[in-house]
Amino acid sequence: MQYLEAPPSPRFADLVKCFWSLEYTHSGAGSPEPVIPDGCVEIIFNLADRFRRYHTNGDVEIQAASLIAGQMNSSVLIGPTGKVRLFGIRFRPSGAFPFFRFGMNELANRIEPLDSVWGRDVAAVEERLLMADGFNEQTSVAEAFLAERIIDGSPDRWLPHAVNLIASGNGMRPVNVVARELGISERGLERRFRQSVGVSPKMFSRIVRFQRVLKSLESTPEPDILNTALSFGYYDQSHLINDFRQFSGDSPIAFLEKANLMTQIFVGTD
Repeated sequence: MQYLEAPPSPRFADLVKCFWSLEYTHSGAGSPEPVIPDGCVEIIFNLADRFRRYHTNGDVEIQAASLIAGQMNSSVLIGPTGKVRLFGIRFRPSGAFPFFRFGMNELANRIEPLDSVWGRDVAAVEERLLMADGFNEQTSVAEAFLAERIIDGSPDRWLPHAVNLIASGNGMRPVNVVARELGISERGLERRFRQSVGVSPKMFSRIVRFQRVLKSLESTPEPDILNTALSFGYYDQSHLINDFRQFSGDSPIAFLEKANLMTQIFVGTD
């Protein structure tokens, strides 16, 4: 398995968190894995065999070659069908909005074919990414594509500050405190946050806190689930278990016992 990650150029540093690529091969279909919410909108180009998405009602769908994944508030179960070769654009929490002519709340809990949003230009980018000579050239292709898609205007200047306040507090800073520190109303914060980030400040805070907990548990050889829950502001272990079931689809113990490759890529909201 080869996973690569690179920061954007200074032009896109405030909007794009990173570019990434993932390559590995299965001898047949791989086992489904959960992709957990990470607080970011993602664009993913599939340059090899397609992935399957497993829905909670039992339906199985073959995903499109190129996707845009909006903000999610629950895990998505996917599995490879063979060779994996992915290239992704991970936006900062408020960074995707300037590239689209609609609010990010319209993409919440949705994974859509990218060409349904950006049209036939997507096929040309897929071809350039496929033919690129290595990861560095792929990032250049992606940045050129983003430069063509950016729309005049940007999110409110205080939005990145709002995101940073929530992230720096590990998702535990109350939303009314964030609004007060920004000098705006709580209702105004929620309205603009939904439009530019895609979820409410409260849901984003929950995602950030869950990500911090998950990172702490996975980095500890013998994690203490109860103490970890309390240290991140959960009332008790059952409160953490509820978040684990919503965001990962499993209990903490069951989740940590599995080797989830895709989860490792999507841990670390900041």
